[in-house]
Amino acid sequence: MKPAYEKLLPPPGQSFRCFNRQFLSLTAKWHRHPEIELTYVCQGTGTRIVGDHIASYEDHDLALIGPDLPHTWQSDEFQGNRLDLHPAIVVQFRRDFLGEAFFDSAEFAGVRTMIDRAARGLHFPREFSREMGARLIGMVDLPAGTRLIRLLECLLELSRCEQALPLASVGFSSSSDFPAASRAERICAYIAEHYCDPELSHQQLALQAEMNPSAFSRFFREATGKTVMNYLAEMRISLACRLLMQTDQPVSEIYRSCGFSHASNFNRQFHRLRRVSAREFRKQHRASVGSLPPAAPDLALQ
Repeated sequence: MKPAYEKLLPPPGQSFRCFNRQFLSLTAKWHRHPEIELTYVCQGTGTRIVGDHIASYEDHDLALIGPDLPHTWQSDEFQGNRLDLHPAIVVQFRRDFLGEAFFDSAEFAGVRTMIDRAARGLHFPREFSREMGARLIGMVDLPAGTRLIRLLECLLELSRCEQALPLASVGFSSSSDFPAASRAERICAYIAEHYCDPELSHQQLALQAEMNPSAFSRFFREATGKTVMNYLAEMRISLACRLLMQTDQPVSEIYRSCGFSHASNFNRQFHRLRRVSAREFRKQHRASVGSLPPAAPDLALQ
């Protein structure tokens, strides 16, 4: 397993990277790099993990990720595959890619503040992201000089969005210990591949990390800011939310397909993370969207 820390080089004659990840052979993994990253997902669903923040994403998902902040987008369509070919526009640049003091100029004071805030990751509202996404999509095929101008225009526009919300918690910190980061990446990748397995346990993950259970608990919390079981629960509830929104599958089937063995544990974890029951979550979503017919009642979960 390669270290989570990645070194990214822009193409010859360019000062930053801009590409559609659909056309790159990228593994779906939790990783970090010194570049700031702007990622726009035009269409699709999955799980977005940024630092200790785990959430579902949908169409027009736009996030700005600061340097060395671990992150990944795991699309539903390619779940379990070695490669994730989900289309997304990705822009990666170093803070000093135009010179040490470029963003210190008065004209870019707002951008400088936004980049500082992006140390925890920033997520932008859907309607704003839809408009910004159209500009990012067109940016990929622009000539190098014009592409640079477009990036600066986009950064200025992003910095004016007052509704951008931080993702990772205030207390989250990414370890600079590369061997530890590599181990954390390996475990997070293993969880991403197996989290729907109800037999996945703390003991099994400790064995994967080649640590005793108590040492593994401390290590995982330091690496991710979460306990192992809370991290696992957030992955499973994130998937459950997408199934509740996108299908008419009964809740009694959904909790099993997400890796929960018992309805009581699913109900408890769902309410802890979403503050409503699964049925109420589905009801609220359908009231706002009105796309799917009512699901059959879940008698077993009444």
